[in-house]
Amino acid sequence: MGLLTWVIIGILAGIAMNLLRPAAGGGFAVALVLAVTGALIGGYACAVLNIGTLTTLEPKALLAALAGSLLFLFVFCKLRIS
Repeated sequence: MGLLTWVIIGILAGIAMNLLRPAAGGGFAVALVLAVTGALIGGYACAVLNIGTLTTLEPKALLAALAGSLLFLFVFCKLRIS
């Protein structure tokens, strides 16, 4: 259940990023892939650090997944060469 939640958080973050800055991510699909990847990395980091696991829905792990997806999108937007 936790893995699916992390993916959903990543999708929602990608949609929100695309709504806020449509031209800043390279496209809708790129924003979704980056956000889901960041959410999985953030959620996995919490699981490794025993903050939250895949079987429980810990608020800290959900926030870390959200932070990971937003950070991944932010770094991509800053490193993107126009």
